[in-house]
Amino acid sequence: MTLSPISRRAGMLSLAAAVLIVLSQVIRLAVGRLLGPDWATTPAYTLTYTIALLGMGGLLLALTGLYTRESAALGRLGLIGYVSAFLGTLMVAGDWWFEAFAIPKIAAEAPEVLHLPPSGSVLAGAIATVGLYTVGWTLFGLAALRARAFPRAAALLLLLGGLAGPLALSTPYQIPLAIAIGWMGYTLERESRGRRTAATPPLPGPRLPVGL
Repeated sequence: MTLSPISRRAGMLSLAAAVLIVLSQVIRLAVGRLLGPDWATTPAYTLTYTIALLGMGGLLLALTGLYTRESAALGRLGLIGYVSAFLGTLMVAGDWWFEAFAIPKIAAEAPEVLHLPPSGSVLAGAIATVGLYTVGWTLFGLAALRARAFPRAAALLLLLGGLAGPLALSTPYQIPLAIAIGWMGYTLERESRGRRTAATPPLPGPRLPVGL
């Protein structure tokens, strides 16, 4: 079966997404506590959420690669999970863009706005984001667990990461899902490397002179 370019690179995409997400979450924990409430006005804040945004972009590509690679095994449940997780992750990426590029300006010019409780369209958007993210990744984790296309422990961790979706916009609750995606990516890369090694023909040995 011929795989699409994204499917072939699903392993590397998954590993890259995992590294970026974990890195952004660790920086948010460490630097956020170090700089305190004023860190939203610093370049470190923009850099942190830019890394998080790149992680979400990588996660969208990794999710697509994993699904297209194993779509037959994941079945209808996997398709529903894929579409929902894609939309939810896309909305989280939008939130990280806002955090990276809009929040620093608001924190500098009108910091009191950041202390207002979410309401109206902002609250509706937050509920839609965490709802789609939670349902999508939970269903995708269930499909992966049922399909046995990935290590069982990685699929269980992915399911746990999906169930933690209501806290997805808080730190460090994206880390379990990121580790699960990275684990799956490592497994795919190891399998691909093994197939390439098995397909490589052995080097010919030295030829003996004719007549000996």
